[in-house]
Amino acid sequence: MNIAVIGAGCGGQAIAGFLASKGNKVNLFNRSPERVLPLMDQMTIELQGEIQVKGKLHHVTTDINEAIAGTKLIMVVTTATGHDDVAKLLAPHLKEGQTIVLNPGRTFGSLEFMNTLLANGLDSDINVAEANTLIYATRIKNPGLSDIKGIKTSISVSVLPYHRTSHVVSMLNENFPQFYAVDNFLITSLGNIGAVFHPTIALLNKEKIKKQESFDFYREGATREVVELMEQVDDERRNIARKFGVEVYSLREWLCERYSLQEDNLYDALHNNPFYRGLDAPTTLNMRYLTEDIPTGLVPFSELGKAVGVETKKIDMLINVASKELKVDFREKGRNLHSLGLNPTTIFEDLRRVSEIETLREYSKMVKLFEKNTWSLHW
Repeated sequence: MNIAVIGAGCGGQAIAGFLASKGNKVNLFNRSPERVLPLMDQMTIELQGEIQVKGKLHHVTTDINEAIAGTKLIMVVTTATGHDDVAKLLAPHLKEGQTIVLNPGRTFGSLEFMNTLLANGLDSDINVAEANTLIYATRIKNPGLSDIKGIKTSISVSVLPYHRTSHVVSMLNENFPQFYAVDNFLITSLGNIGAVFHPTIALLNKEKIKKQESFDFYREGATREVVELMEQVDDERRNIARKFGVEVYSLREWLCERYSLQEDNLYDALHNNPFYRGLDAPTTLNMRYLTEDIPTGLVPFSELGKAVGVETKKIDMLINVASKELKVDFREKGRNLHSLGLNPTTIFEDLRRVSEIETLREYSKMVKLFEKNTWSLHW
C-alpha cells in the first residue's frame, strides 16, 4: 500500500517505521525540517523494545503534495492541536477516495478536520477517520530509532462518513489488526481518556514539575489522592457520554482492555501496568499533557456538559488551573462549540446529522445551510 505518515514525532516515526517494515511504500512528512533532515540521509527507521524491526522509507519530505501524491492512506500522527494546520495544508492536494486517519483524533478531531478541509477549498470526496488513541507508547532515542514501550491491544476507530467505517478499518487491519470499528464518532471522541489521565496527574504534581524533580509520571505521580480526583473527572466525562446515548469505558476498563490487565481498581491498573514503567514526568508544564489535552479534550467535554446540563466542576477546575499556570485562555483557543460549528440549543440534532452524512459533499451542503443562519461555523 502507498501510505503517507504526517508528523515525524515519537508516534509518527514509530508508525512509519513499522509500516515500512511490512513492505508498504511509506512517505514521511513533517512541517518543520529539523526532525526529518537526519532521516533524509539514512531513510531507515529502526524500532526497538516491544517491536524489533527496521523499515526503509520511500520518501522523506517537507512538501505536503509530494508526501500524499499517489497514496491511498494518510496517517496524521501529530498532536491534536496541529490538526487544523495539517488540514489547511492537505485541503488543496487531496484526491477522490483518499482516507485520512487521525492518530489519535482526541475529542471531535474528525469533525474539526472536516470543517477545516471544507473551509480551505476541499472539493474531493474523501474519508476522515479518528482513532481513539495512539497505538504505541513510544519514545525517540535518536532520529530514526524508536523505543516501543507498549502496544495497545485494541483501538476503536470511527469514520466520517459513518457507513464507510468497515471499509476503512478493513484497510487498516492489513497492517494493524488492533483497530476495530465503532458505529459513531461520539464513541471515539467521548472515549478520550488521555484528557483525563494527563492533565490530572500533571496539575496535581505541578510543583514537582516546575521544580524539575524527576519522578515516574504514571506511578509516583498517580498517588491515591490523584487517582481519586481522576475518577471524579472521569465520572463527569461518562455522564456527558450517557446524555448523548453513548456508553464509554471507565479509565480502569480502558486500561485493562488496551493493555490486557486484570485489575479491579484504577490505582492498581496504573501502578501494575508494565508499559507505564519508566515513563518520566515532564520537566515543564508547557507540554502536550496540558497544551494538547486541555483544549482538545477537557474543553469540549466542558462545553458539551454545559449544553446538555451535566455538571463538570472537576473538569472546569482543571481547565482553570491550567489556564492560570500557562496564561492561556484554553476555552477561547480550544475546541469549543462555536469553533466546531455546533449550536448549544440544537446540539443533539447537529451531532446526529453529522454522524449520519453519506458523503463529504453532502456535509458541505449542510455547512452552507449553517452559514446562512445566525449561528455559523467558525470560518
